[in-house]
Amino acid sequence: MDRRKALLSLVRIRHTGQVVGIVAVLGAKQYGVSVQALLAIASFLCLSLALFAFDDAHDSASDRLVHPHRAIPLGVLTVKQVYMIGSLFFCLGLASASTLMLQQLILFLAVAGLGFAVIFVTLTSMMRALFTAAMMFLLVPFSTSMSARSLLFGLIVAIPHVAGSITKDFLHQTGDERVGLSPPAPWTRYLASGLFVLCGGIMLLPIALTSVSWLYLPLISPAVVSCLILGYKVFYQQYPKVYIYGGIGMLSTLVAFSIAV
Repeated sequence: MDRRKALLSLVRIRHTGQVVGIVAVLGAKQYGVSVQALLAIASFLCLSLALFAFDDAHDSASDRLVHPHRAIPLGVLTVKQVYMIGSLFFCLGLASASTLMLQQLILFLAVAGLGFAVIFVTLTSMMRALFTAAMMFLLVPFSTSMSARSLLFGLIVAIPHVAGSITKDFLHQTGDERVGLSPPAPWTRYLASGLFVLCGGIMLLPIALTSVSWLYLPLISPAVVSCLILGYKVFYQQYPKVYIYGGIGMLSTLVAFSIAV
């Protein structure tokens, strides 16, 4: 059971599910159920798996202290094997993306470049949050045509990821300090809180712009409430269960945009 959990931790199901969900929802609305939509999903599924494998291999030394349940610290896989797995998935993702339009291939490479920077370059908490949000935002023009709606969806997806990345650094602060990483600046907690609240308001903009059906409000409401709760909890440093609220928010957003937009 420990070996199975360790291998699943390499996949990062929650994070990979977010990426694949965004590409699937937008791709299906743009292209329907088609070979192009499926290849787009495959390219980012493989890229996500590759980046998480590279992250585990690169951070293997610190994971022995702060994430001992992962595959490398448990001895399920070696660092070399995980790098090989990451390289294989990256090549598969690149092969899938290369069959798509040139714009999609360029955006795929841009997201990959940002991902490699987050993993291999020493960044401040704020820069890491911005890079992560940029990766999520670029999924939008990769998956669909550029429009006011798609850009708004990109903001709705990206802004919580700035706040979420900062919050994650506070959650993992003790472990990060054990391995010599600098803690996030205290003021960024207030920024994260404010961004969560701001995004709760931005999620209601499509209603004001009358660009959605009446179903949008009940479907997006759980995401709006989750953002407001996260803003409150981060402000008062109440970090337990923040991942749960984040998951509810992302799922609600995907459902709202797939059905009502």
